[in-house]
Amino acid sequence: MKRLITLPLYGLVLLAGLLALLLGSNLHTWNRLTSESPIAELTFTKTGPREYDATIAFGDFCTAQTYRLIGEHWRLDAQFLKWRPWANLLGFDAMYRIERLGGRYLAVADENTEAHLAHALHSTKLPDLTEIMGRYKGRLSPVDTFYGSSVYDAMDELHVFRVYRSQSGLLVRKQPLAGSGAAGGGFTIPIDTSCPDE
Repeated sequence: MKRLITLPLYGLVLLAGLLALLLGSNLHTWNRLTSESPIAELTFTKTGPREYDATIAFGDFCTAQTYRLIGEHWRLDAQFLKWRPWANLLGFDAMYRIERLGGRYLAVADENTEAHLAHALHSTKLPDLTEIMGRYKGRLSPVDTFYGSSVYDAMDELHVFRVYRSQSGLLVRKQPLAGSGAAGGGFTIPIDTSCPDE
């Protein structure tokens, strides 16, 4: 009688363990394929009609640089390397290289006729690992695709814009600057820069 009770108990423990393993596997898969990390932060100061000073921090987030932009929108371009899903699950995060910051017009007619201004944000002096890895494609390669990815939004003095790297491209979120009086709540993701004291 005792053996008959013990066998179903072992079966229940085994089933519970299997369910926990499947749940953990699904959570790991979801976490890996939806992983995001901040790669740039931008703020704007209007200096004239359709003219702004754009301040951007990226890389280690310790040093911000300011560039003049023309237009109603800003646009950030990057080269992007997307891994195959199985490589994501093994811990490979999408690779990127921030390339260019520029202005953009709301109206297509203005885009075709008005002045443009763009700024290169990467150095050509060092070898680019993203581009090197992007060359290796094939059935056994962990590289899915290598392409350009861009985000844009309206230039707005009352908000800070954070650009994120996802596993499939760039995305942007904005939130009100502290003390700007802009409406909106939401949630903040702090960026720990760990910058050395100057």
